Amino acid sequence: MRRPKDHYPPTPAEQARHFERMLTRADAPKFLRISPGIEYTMKAHGGQHQELCDKDGEEIRGRETNLLYQVELGETNVWNDPIALEQKVWPYESAAATRNEWNYLVRQARRCTGVNNVGDESRPILHRISNGRTRRQVNGERGIWISIQLSADEADPDTEDGGYYVLFRAGNSIHSVEFDYADRKGLTRDERDAVEELGQALAHRWIGD
Repeated sequence: MRRPKDHYPPTPAEQARHFERMLTRADAPKFLRISPGIEYTMKAHGGQHQELCDKDGEEIRGRETNLLYQVELGETNVWNDPIALEQKVWPYESAAATRNEWNYLVRQARRCTGVNNVGDESRPILHRISNGRTRRQVNGERGIWISIQLSADEADPDTEDGGYYVLFRAGNSIHSVEFDYADRKGLTRDERDAVEELGQALAHRWIGD
């Protein structure tokens, strides 16, 4: 689904206009220690889903859509650039369509709770997943937060990073900001607050507040 004022797929000029309002290196709080590098992605084809968590081998996610804008700072490969910050924007064709998907994501996010084994019987790799509603709001509505924290004594390098996600509904779009970190100590309250504040600010920037 798409925003009515845009072509589909978006023209290069439309893509540039949207990316101008998205995450930049200057937006990243310095104390989060985001790794070098930046990547811009626009996907205009079917099969796009907002991924929320993995629960008992099942991917908990949003419904399929066909347009995504994404900016990533840093990389999630723990050997090279382990600390990353990523913004995704999912535009929809109307406020009603956005609200419908948002309500679905709220229900789906509630399933992201408990201890999840992403390894196997011989080498369990456990993630503690939890969720809730943010203190910060966009247009008077609280967002969603999802936390994924490693709880294994040993882990494969490809799965040992934790993650903290926040999502907000803003106009005819849904926004997510994801902070991936490569250690097991979890997040401090200040780090969580910084991610929530950034998610709120980027959502307001997109809709021009």
